[in-house]
Amino acid sequence: MDNKTLCLAVLSMGDASGYEIKKRVEEVFSRFMDVAPSGIYAALKLLDQEGLVSAKVVPQEGRPNKTVYTLLELGREALTASLKASEGRHKIRSELVTLLMFADLLPPEKLRDVLAHRISELEQIKAETEAATGAYPPGHRFLVRMGMVMAGAELAFLRENVPGFLSELSRTQAKQHKQPTGDLVGSDLP
Repeated sequence: MDNKTLCLAVLSMGDASGYEIKKRVEEVFSRFMDVAPSGIYAALKLLDQEGLVSAKVVPQEGRPNKTVYTLLELGREALTASLKASEGRHKIRSELVTLLMFADLLPPEKLRDVLAHRISELEQIKAETEAATGAYPPGHRFLVRMGMVMAGAELAFLRENVPGFLSELSRTQAKQHKQPTGDLVGSDLP
């Protein structure tokens, strides 16, 4: 999804300033797609020039004025057309996947720390997702439930399998280098 479509999508949820759109993109959309938040302001300018959004300058006391954008009907139609044209591909982009693929080249301590961080991250995602309430459209509710299931499944898998994985990796690397194995399965995993 390009930045213009992403801005239209965020504005379909309500009026917002460029800063608010950028923040939502960074906090929400960047979790599951490649985005370039730096291009948000340029995209908003183009959308305004194309008549897909309207821009209203709002004075703020003691602060610089802010520009609030509103999605116009023509913008909603452009968003709908873009979404209809999407193939809906699901891609995984993850440094974690790359690290795990080449786990035999890394010290088990590094992987223990990375996996502990991922477990903490999943616990936070799960808590935030469970706390998400409100009158959302059906697609949002479906996505929230799907996110809860995915985070829960990954969390359960990691909790069950990380200790054995780290032990196996440690043993394998010790054999290759003829070194004694250290116990990496400790209480420092969440």
